[in-house]
Amino acid sequence: MPGYRKHSGGKPEPGAVQRTLSSCPCPWRVCGRSDDVEPPPPDGLHRIMMVGLGNYQIQSSRCSVGMVAVNILAKKHNVDATWHFDRRCNAKIAVAVHGHHEIILLKPQQFMKMNGVSVRRAAEVYQIAPVDIFMIHDQIYLPLGKYVPGKKETIRNHNGVNSCINEMKSNLMASVMIGIGPPPHTTKRGRLHHKLGRFSEDQQRKLMQVLEQCTNNLLEDLDKCEKPEVQPSHFPSRSCSDYVAARR
Repeated sequence: MPGYRKHSGGKPEPGAVQRTLSSCPCPWRVCGRSDDVEPPPPDGLHRIMMVGLGNYQIQSSRCSVGMVAVNILAKKHNVDATWHFDRRCNAKIAVAVHGHHEIILLKPQQFMKMNGVSVRRAAEVYQIAPVDIFMIHDQIYLPLGKYVPGKKETIRNHNGVNSCINEMKSNLMASVMIGIGPPPHTTKRGRLHHKLGRFSEDQQRKLMQVLEQCTNNLLEDLDKCEKPEVQPSHFPSRSCSDYVAARR
């Protein structure tokens, strides 16, 4: 076993077990490591989370447009060089400040059906309530070039959204839907092939224009949220996503 050294009596070197466990990359509570919780945001800031749902292994696919959106958000806030892997959440994270909001940008490093595990762990680590989580994801029932920001009524026909709802045990997360267009074949295999496929060059240019508009719209809506009078020490009670949903 890595970290072990033979001693008289066959006992491991002191501290070897702790070092091995501390390097465990699993996001679940099975390795015995401590669960660190981030402190509350600085005074005057309200913490929210924007999640780019997708498949981390094929981030150029249609189903991973949510990850492209959070990349754009990171670039807008000049934090695109600060992406780092957080083992506690099994996700890549960047932290941005926009107005009176601290935004946790999250890209789960798991398959789409397991995205909710990373979202739940990040919500626990960063102390974020479901109402302050925005799920940015693809939607085959919207044509390419259309988007629906901040929709409160989550649609349960998306594997990543289903995973988040099941893990968080809540459907209060806002759903930001990016249209990728319907599949040419309506069979199950045809839909899967469409989602895992890539955009053409013309579609890619159109998509980037849409994502630019969508992210700008999302940030403008955040600017119009009321500033919280007191930042709670645990899950915030105010919801910016409630305001965004009310405008739609």
